[in-house]
Amino acid sequence: MEMKVVEFILLAAGLSLLVYLLVRSFAPFLRNRLEATAQKRAMDLREEFFLFPPGRILLVLIAAGFLFSMITFAFAGNIVVATSAAVGPIIFSGFAVRYYRLRRRRKVISQMPGFLDILSGQVKAGHSMQEALSHTIPLLPREIRMEISWVFRLCRLGTPLSEAFLQWEERMPCEEVALVVRPLRVALPSGSNVVELLCRSRDILRARYRMREKLRSMTAQARLQAVVLTLLPPVFAAVLSKIDPDFLPRCTGTTPGRVILASAALLQLLGWLTIRKILSVKP
Repeated sequence: MEMKVVEFILLAAGLSLLVYLLVRSFAPFLRNRLEATAQKRAMDLREEFFLFPPGRILLVLIAAGFLFSMITFAFAGNIVVATSAAVGPIIFSGFAVRYYRLRRRRKVISQMPGFLDILSGQVKAGHSMQEALSHTIPLLPREIRMEISWVFRLCRLGTPLSEAFLQWEERMPCEEVALVVRPLRVALPSGSNVVELLCRSRDILRARYRMREKLRSMTAQARLQAVVLTLLPPVFAAVLSKIDPDFLPRCTGTTPGRVILASAALLQLLGWLTIRKILSVKP
């Protein structure tokens, strides 16, 4: 059994390398698209402080696509479906990176009131803003600590503090960061009461965070229903195809069946987009 697993891994690795060489040699357009996708994934991950070379991401995407095609062919037995399934890892990687970025951004936003609380205490103790940042960074949770460390490194490299905060706002374009950065950029050069400004921004962010969590709890059941209703038709079709193997061929083999399936898929997509639009309520 172990030998079969090893043989399968070696075969998959060899075929992945072969596909990679073929892509580099005989399909310039496909190669450029894959390299552009790998470059974009690497840039997205670099913005989240993960350093992965684009070449390594390209190899992973090709190997995953080939393996996914093999698994799909083993279950479906259709070479066209298996070949189409090769783009699955590319699409999935985009969704995975986007999901991680949104999840991490939510964590940063939830940790910002605590950051402002500590920073205002350091400024109140008599430290300058740059000194207060250096004393605050070790006390912060991981996500917000990485962001503020990035701002502090810019300051140490000679970037003015207001400019470093502006670059942070451009790096994380969200309302919560703008609520902190824009007043600070006005207050720092003019010598205004920075402590009062930080405390006011902290209170606003905490109120917004409580409102957002309240909205999420109020719409949790509706979001679960949306997921269930989205997954129900394909699951139902899979169960029917197991019970009656001729079910899907009858639907896909005739013109009325294809029209019905296309209409059902379109209505399903429109319903999902409508539910998503209704539930995308912002405080």
